Amino acid sequence: MSKPQEDKDIDVPDNLIKELLTESEVRMVKQRVQIIKLLEQGLTIRAIAERAKVGTDTVVRVSKKFERSRVLREAFKKVRSATASSKWIFGKSEPNS
Repeated sequence: MSKPQEDKDIDVPDNLIKELLTESEVRMVKQRVQIIKLLEQGLTIRAIAERAKVGTDTVVRVSKKFERSRVLREAFKKVRSATASSKWIFGKSEPNS
């Protein structure tokens, strides 16, 4: 039996998410976000696992999920562009053009 095809693009307020998730689930979500940020920095799987204090299998699983998920990639692209105040190249900033 297949799952019902429902609209997955539901806007859920942050305070509701915090109420629905357990502390453990919130911690796991934060770890996954950290893993994605470290992947984007180009760190190795082993280095990410050490920094995030998770197993390499977790890093690989999150990496695969990120690669396959257009929604995740677009969300992180928006976060990067919203928080980027300047471009950094080899440790030096360039003014935005």
